[in-house]
Amino acid sequence: MSGMAVRMRRLACLFVFLLLSGRALACPDLLLGDSLAVGMAAEARAAGYQVLAQEGAGLAWLRQQAPRCARRLILVFGTNDLRGLGPEAAAAYPRQIAAVMERWPAERTLWATPGCFARDPALDAGSTLLDRALQAARDHADAALAHLPALHRGRVARCTYDSADGVHPTAAFYRAWWAGLQTAPAMAQRPVERIPASASATAGRPSAAMAVSQPSAALISASVPGASGRP
Repeated sequence: MSGMAVRMRRLACLFVFLLLSGRALACPDLLLGDSLAVGMAAEARAAGYQVLAQEGAGLAWLRQQAPRCARRLILVFGTNDLRGLGPEAAAAYPRQIAAVMERWPAERTLWATPGCFARDPALDAGSTLLDRALQAARDHADAALAHLPALHRGRVARCTYDSADGVHPTAAFYRAWWAGLQTAPAMAQRPVERIPASASATAGRPSAAMAVSQPSAALISASVPGASGRP
């Protein structure tokens, strides 16, 4: 084999190595959250997502997780913090989530917020307060909210769904819910350049990524037995 051929072969091997290394180092898609995220883990993994989720996870658990690089990050979270949530705590919650998510290097982030809980008045009261706080946060320029993810509002998307225990959806609804998250505008649009947390509050709205998205109502009709337990 000639010297030129040897050099070409080495260059080809180097190119393949760099290509495979780049793929290995690429940020994965990630599903992060509580037992509601556990419930849709099979669908997430089938779509190529990694899953980091735990039953009973709340804000303290989320703060303890080591930040991971992600291409698309879906956060299914908040239900375990609703019980006993008052107006002041609800108003502070978006800023707490924004502060945590500031540490996660993701291109696109979507937060699926808690839905309705017709069979649990305490959870439903907390969910209502949190949803109002999130809507108020979208209407005010606030640098502390610069990293608040785009919202997939549970009070819109999950107020009518089948559940065995009043909290966790049935398997069929989990599939439909996941499909709605995957087609949400925040997951399909180009990555949004986030405003640095130290930016002035006069810079405008907290983030263009906070746009609300909704799944099609046609996706949430089927019913089969589902899971139970704490979120």
